[in-house]
Amino acid sequence: MKKLLLVVFISTQSYAQEKPSNGSPIKPTPVEFLLGHKRIQGQTIIIKNFSKSKFGIFSLTTLAGDYKNVDKTNNELFSNIQLNYDIYKGLKITSGATFSSVKGFAPIAGLEYVFVNKNFTIVLNPTIELNKSSGLANFGQLEYAPKNDKLNPYFRIQGLYVHGINDNHHERSSIVLRTGISKKSFSTGLGFNQDYYGPSKIVKSNFGVFFQYKFI
Repeated sequence: MKKLLLVVFISTQSYAQEKPSNGSPIKPTPVEFLLGHKRIQGQTIIIKNFSKSKFGIFSLTTLAGDYKNVDKTNNELFSNIQLNYDIYKGLKITSGATFSSVKGFAPIAGLEYVFVNKNFTIVLNPTIELNKSSGLANFGQLEYAPKNDKLNPYFRIQGLYVHGINDNHHERSSIVLRTGISKKSFSTGLGFNQDYYGPSKIVKSNFGVFFQYKFI
């Protein structure tokens, strides 16, 4: 699991530092790890708009690992990548694929909305799996992180809910809370993750310290 965390971090950093050929800026890519009391959890979101085009890419990756790799249920990987097309002021239609360590691979389609200003970032991404074990997923995030050179407060709340259509039951959901401080591209503070699994909503809670860096 430690090797997997390192590979994901390095590959994400390399992608995040890429520049379009015409020199136009890209949106920062946050790479974050939560060192919790039960397990380590990581997340990165890539939002890239192609220059002079309505097309772009959205990608969300989350992972978790048991510190000693004893409790295998603490190990988890989820990742998706979506090609999107802007239809109206940040509202986009998307198509792509998702992979999870539980369900495997599935093609997906959906919508995406991203709003960014000097203080706030809002991301909404409802999707549907286009396979026999079809599921509906809803991801949302609200982040407060003023974009200046001063020491600022940092806050983020995000949620995920996945519902199985065929069996009509809860598959996966999570609540993520972050509060702390940020300066330029670096943020740190206290973090809390609460994850729910399966129809019976088995709970896994994780509290600790998070570290985040936004690569430009």
